[in-house]
Amino acid sequence: MERFETFNELILALLLWITTHTDYKEPKIFPKIQFIEQKVLAEMACGRECEILALTPNNPKYTIFLADTLSPMDDICHRGILLHELIHILQEDQEIFVNYEDRTKKHLREMDALVNHNVFLSQFGKKILYSNGFAAKFKSEAKQNLYC
Repeated sequence: MERFETFNELILALLLWITTHTDYKEPKIFPKIQFIEQKVLAEMACGRECEILALTPNNPKYTIFLADTLSPMDDICHRGILLHELIHILQEDQEIFVNYEDRTKKHLREMDALVNHNVFLSQFGKKILYSNGFAAKFKSEAKQNLYC
């Protein structure tokens, strides 16, 4: 796995991966990443406790909130989560699927991000499981787990 000197370098590398492997172009504004407590993130996203680890809200634009338990600099699975959220930034930036009704737009964007998330992870021998249109996790603590 590649090592990066700075977090911005990692974000640039992920954006480069996305723009190389998809039709997305660089965002008009460089995204801002904010690490926050998972409990606060869950309240923002779900209004209650939930297992969410990352959120790209409509407002503020170009901002990604990541649970402070994530370490994308060191963990490929966490790096995949950041890549997934960067795709959401680009979807909004480039008005992808905007001609659809809100629920459909959200579903199409999520499926697109999940597919690209899996393509990215496959280069590292990993993948994510998804069910009902969202990333899911196996309740397994196996050391050589294929799934993130």
